[in-house]
Amino acid sequence: MSQNWPIGFALLFACLCGQAAAQTFNLRYDPFANGRSETAFGVECAPDGGFFLMANGDWEENGLLFSSVVHSVRLDAFGNELGAYITHPPDRASYVGWSNTGGQLADGSGLYSAGSTKDTMGFNRPCLIEWSVEGQPTEIHEIAFPTSAIGRQAKQTPDGGFVICGEAVMDGIQGDAFLIKTDGEGNEEWTRTYGATNSYDYCVSVDFAPGGGYYLGGQRGSGPSSIDQWVVRTDENGDEIWSNNYGTPGGGDGLAQVTAMQNGDCVFASSWQTGSQFQQQGCIVRLDPDGGVLWSQRYGPVANAVLHTVQELSPSNDLIVCGAYGMVGNQYFGALLRTTSTGDSLWMRFYQYHDSLVSNGRGLFRDVVPTPDGGFIVCGTALPVSHADTLLYTQDVWVVKTDSMGCLEPGCHLITGMESQITNLKDVLRVWPNPVAQGGSVQLSIDLPANFEPQGALRLSVVSSDGRLVQEQRLPSLTSPTSISALEAGLYHLHLSDDTRWISGTRLVVQ
Repeated sequence: MSQNWPIGFALLFACLCGQAAAQTFNLRYDPFANGRSETAFGVECAPDGGFFLMANGDWEENGLLFSSVVHSVRLDAFGNELGAYITHPPDRASYVGWSNTGGQLADGSGLYSAGSTKDTMGFNRPCLIEWSVEGQPTEIHEIAFPTSAIGRQAKQTPDGGFVICGEAVMDGIQGDAFLIKTDGEGNEEWTRTYGATNSYDYCVSVDFAPGGGYYLGGQRGSGPSSIDQWVVRTDENGDEIWSNNYGTPGGGDGLAQVTAMQNGDCVFASSWQTGSQFQQQGCIVRLDPDGGVLWSQRYGPVANAVLHTVQELSPSNDLIVCGAYGMVGNQYFGALLRTTSTGDSLWMRFYQYHDSLVSNGRGLFRDVVPTPDGGFIVCGTALPVSHADTLLYTQDVWVVKTDSMGCLEPGCHLITGMESQITNLKDVLRVWPNPVAQGGSVQLSIDLPANFEPQGALRLSVVSSDGRLVQEQRLPSLTSPTSISALEAGLYHLHLSDDTRWISGTRLVVQ
């Protein structure tokens, strides 16, 4: 469906001013085009302005099917794929962490991540994975462990070594969390385990505590109906200083994803059960170095909510968090949340995957990092909604790059009622000629996919580059002509939305 509008302007040339907008994009990657499932568990900024994705997915090689192999995707600053690489030890499946799985090496030579391997007998070994600066996997260091064990997250230590956290799999009913310290080559220096008897204890995150020790975050399960957020603080040798449970008493809360604050406090992102199963809200809890709760906040609607990564922003000390909310049935939306250092929400955005093949697709986010232009890049998975959808596309890597307000087109936060943003429909709104000269005629077209169903009336919003909502109007139908009154010279952001969702946007330069 399409619509064209003549738009008249009587304008004078002027220089564009104001802060440059962050580069944004939203893409689904099937890097090996083999119909296999893939997920990105970590994203990092590259020195050249591009990005690294740390991922894994199932793989077939020489007639053998591997449940997963580690791979990476290298992107430029605009989201174009520069390369995709695979590595795995012989006769081993391999996995890369859980969320925010690693980081950049301190010397700038590449990246590292926690992970694990699985042999043909189903035995898991924690491992340290390294990549070159180009994104090519270079080493997978398996680490001996007395039982089957899975590595979830790694941090590089000041001495050039690494710490890796995860959980040991005992008998399917109980298990212990662990922390492994290695040297710079991935050789084990010491291992510590944590947890209680007759409980299954997960550890999915680790960060640095004051005095050279560590914060560990995860989940302690004391029964099928009692799952607690769990945080442990250790000294520099991994010996436990304190261990505390948090969350809803007797409830089924989420995993504690910890990060250390610049002042030595610890925050964790998780989910908080508010009712029966799958009735949760995202939550953030801030702890002092002794484990005391400084504040606890809940965010968003009651849904099947999960938060996967929390990062502190410099110099504001704000927090940025990513995850997913199961809004309608089995339909997950990616979520981004920004708060102050005291937990007050600044904005929360939901992202729904949609392209020419996918109608109202599912998706979830695993990792988010701030970018040098003031925006954010977030990665995760785009998922089929139903079995029929698997004939069109598989579970693929999903990457979204936003500006500082979480917008795919600057100014989305000025649109009232906007709860979520649809990704990959940015090109359906086009304007030409662009730039437009004084007195010129501008044509605007909307070409929505045939499978797209607006939720309420469409509207067009015009936002100036300095953040003012200049005009907003309802579009009574997709065939009625409309017009935009004359605008002053400058840069404008045009937004197409319905009653609840941002659909598409583009930029218009008026000279």
